[in-house]
Amino acid sequence: MDGHELLDHIESEAIRRGGGAKRGTICHRELVEAHEIRVSIRPPTSIGSTELFTLRHLEPGDYHLILVAIPRNEGV
Repeated sequence: MDGHELLDHIESEAIRRGGGAKRGTICHRELVEAHEIRVSIRPPTSIGSTELFTLRHLEPGDYHLILVAIPRNEGV
């Protein structure tokens, strides 16, 4: 399974479970200049944001990114 097939599989599985996925890319230049990738959430009614996690110590390169949101089953 190549990279694109893997991303397609992850995305379809997230949707099947009632969630969603968003894809993007980070190029070598962006990662060299930024040194880290941060993921945060920002409510539409607020100026501030909450940082969820940060990826550091990645070797500079081209990366495929995918953010997957799958609802938690609160009853389990």
